[in-house]
Amino acid sequence: MTEQTGMETVLIVDDEKTFLLSLRDGLKAHENKFRVLTAEGGREAISLLRALPIDLLITDLKMPEVDGFELLAWTTREKPELPVIVMTAFGTADIGAQLAEIDSLQYLEKPLALADLESAIFTALKAKARSYIRGITLSTFLQLMHMEKKSCTLKITQNERVGHLFFKGGVLLDADCEELSGEEAAYEVIAWDDAEIEMDSHCRRQEKVITASLEHLLIDAFRLKDEKEHSASIINEADVPAEDSDVFPGKIEIAEVAPETVLRLKLVEILARHSGVQEYVLFDPNGFLEDRNEGACRLEDFDPAPFLQQIDSLDDILSFGSFSHMVMTTASRCHCLLFKTQQHRVVIRLVKGQRPAEVMKQVKHSLRG
Repeated sequence: MTEQTGMETVLIVDDEKTFLLSLRDGLKAHENKFRVLTAEGGREAISLLRALPIDLLITDLKMPEVDGFELLAWTTREKPELPVIVMTAFGTADIGAQLAEIDSLQYLEKPLALADLESAIFTALKAKARSYIRGITLSTFLQLMHMEKKSCTLKITQNERVGHLFFKGGVLLDADCEELSGEEAAYEVIAWDDAEIEMDSHCRRQEKVITASLEHLLIDAFRLKDEKEHSASIINEADVPAEDSDVFPGKIEIAEVAPETVLRLKLVEILARHSGVQEYVLFDPNGFLEDRNEGACRLEDFDPAPFLQQIDSLDDILSFGSFSHMVMTTASRCHCLLFKTQQHRVVIRLVKGQRPAEVMKQVKHSLRG
């Protein structure tokens, strides 16, 4: 197809190749109005979104490896203005009615009628031109998680604040945010605006601490937020002179990269290049999966917290000094390393024949370099 200057691009993501081909063929009638790209999964979609200007994302939710939720989480961080249409085979009229009530979400029920897809695309592209649709919000994302009975841990970031939400089967079990935990943390986090979402596909908590339903939490969280903002606006109007509102109107804030992010990127680079490292995972202090090796990774199911807790208990009893690293040997004589470095907990599976102490020494040397 010949590219036309100014033509808008629609990216459709689904793991069923024949389904994608049928949609692409069906939309050829509109090739003079918009171009269609397809991706057979979230990983391929992210590559296209990084490389090309995309005007509309249409994605299924249930896909292997990088699923639709991980793709949507990525867009909240990297492409927050990107309009999104969700395809889902939710199956019941009750869930369909709930989806229809979610503000800002366009969804299409599978099996998909081509006429419905065409209508949704034209509506979204037209709305985008009016700056009407703006990506997917945190509250919408959480409701989708609940309806699709998703299990995972979400790391939510707003400016420099970080919170975690722990879902199992679509149910919110627990939450934390700085010194807050449980429902108090959930009320704080789920009302954040312009939040960035990262997703760990495993629920890192097992105990159900939060008793309120997600629907109740969402309603109350935004009510409490509105009350706080209303109180703050009254105080500001009373205390701040009107002429101060236009001070430095053109000021630009430049966000600095956090030191822990620099360290994480350096760690990933070292581990990815080390010939003795077969697999690796990085966790934050809350057990959230921050990074992993490309391709298959059996270590992402691993939870380092119980091991580190036992090490701390042993230290209290034996006073053996600061923890350096731990070596675990599998039945097949394969070595795994567990160690901490600042805010990161690292687990490495070594290539057979590699000496754990030597690899540990090399990694620490590279980090200091």
